Amino acid sequence: MVILSAFVEVLLPVTIVVASGYALRHRFELDLPSLNRLSMYVLGPALIFTTIVRIDVAGNEALRIIAASVTICLGMGVIGLITGVLLRLDRGSLAALLLCVMFMNSGNYGLPTSRLAFGEAGFQRALLYFIAQTILAQTLAAPIASAGQSDLKSAVRQMFAMPQIYAVTLGLLARFSGIDLPHRSDAFGSAFRGVALMADAALPLLLLLLGMQLANGTAVEDVRLMAVVAVLRLGVSPVLAYGIARALALDDLAWRVVVLEASMPTAVNMALYSLEFNARPRFVAGVVAATTVMSLVTLTLLLSVLR
Repeated sequence: MVILSAFVEVLLPVTIVVASGYALRHRFELDLPSLNRLSMYVLGPALIFTTIVRIDVAGNEALRIIAASVTICLGMGVIGLITGVLLRLDRGSLAALLLCVMFMNSGNYGLPTSRLAFGEAGFQRALLYFIAQTILAQTLAAPIASAGQSDLKSAVRQMFAMPQIYAVTLGLLARFSGIDLPHRSDAFGSAFRGVALMADAALPLLLLLLGMQLANGTAVEDVRLMAVVAVLRLGVSPVLAYGIARALALDDLAWRVVVLEASMPTAVNMALYSLEFNARPRFVAGVVAATTVMSLVTLTLLLSVLR
């Protein structure tokens, strides 16, 4: 009964929105790149900015959540590297494995799930986790996908070309300047409410986009390696996250959010990195689809424990 309740209360609403995006993509010819850009350059940064301004998380706890996010990503990288060496993978397969196990879908999938599972307080903590993951993906994914051939300068350039880092900076400036944007009645307050309107549209669009991206269709190749990746991403990652969260002495809500976020399937944008650098793109796309479907089971079980 607890397991059924976890699915109905948290994952069923998420599944309905994702399925709607999937069906919409099959029915109509949609301009998916433009919708991705809308999410990446407008709605996503608006969500990050408004949440940082409104966030009610102590500075020390926020830093520990970010540290957990970074440590989990790098820790899964070490585990993935050891696994790849033991399996004697070639460089392309090793790069694909690392992309799949290090970077989880903490945005499209993780943010709405965290809000439904733990409310606004949990969502705020999930956003901190997501911001760290976003910056890590922007700095590490390209060099990994290219099997170490990208230079540091290119990675830094890519990071500063993305709007999320500026949304974080502006949000922190607004927060620590003492300007109470959400409660002002002047032009600054009105501007903030306009940005907040865009932020409100971010989560539904993220889930719709996830469904649309899954609707592109892909076949699973190399079932053995895919099974290894699925175990690492959906099984080992939450266990590692629990240990790291406890080591960092996160409070009760924060460690639950961190474990939930770390349990998400492979991030959809890893398929784009693998395609760009020819790091077994068909395999990575298959893993994204397979782990997303599998996560309906693994997350249901996990939520029945966490909640």
